[in-house]
Amino acid sequence: MLLATWVQAPAAPAREDVAPSAVDVAAAEQAAQSTAPVARQIDEEAERLRQHLAAQIPFVLPARNPFSFSTVSEKPVPKGSEPFSTVPVEKGSDPLVLNPPASPAIVVPLLVGVTEDTVDGVVSRTAVLSMGDDMAIVKIGQPFMRFVVQSISATSVELVDVTSPARTVTTINIR
Repeated sequence: MLLATWVQAPAAPAREDVAPSAVDVAAAEQAAQSTAPVARQIDEEAERLRQHLAAQIPFVLPARNPFSFSTVSEKPVPKGSEPFSTVPVEKGSDPLVLNPPASPAIVVPLLVGVTEDTVDGVVSRTAVLSMGDDMAIVKIGQPFMRFVVQSISATSVELVDVTSPARTVTTINIR
């Protein structure tokens, strides 16, 4: 019985609505009057921004879209401005290239540092290489980007470019 009474009973006695006093009404009106200039400034600023946005130049679609291939044919190349020219030497033989196209420069990593560790009298070196945002600690024979480490000295590293047919060897000194 006690449990049923407790469950059915309200949590707090009902409160009668009390009308605000004249002092509370006067304080509310004074607060509204003091914030009226700030509210007016906010409304003016909002209207100024609406007018500014309406006066903006409309978006113009760019002529180049990097996400699609162009359907426009390439510009014609004037005679004599080819990147390289060929002259046949003999009938049936390969043509001789007079002006080979310039190959792009090879981007070489930076040598940030060299570490040494001596174990049983044998010096083992590792190189810290950096290229752009990539960084690695490598030993002799390990790859880094398109290179393989050939040798490491106290101040330099020799790298072999494994992507070139000539297997170009590049020496990088520490900076």
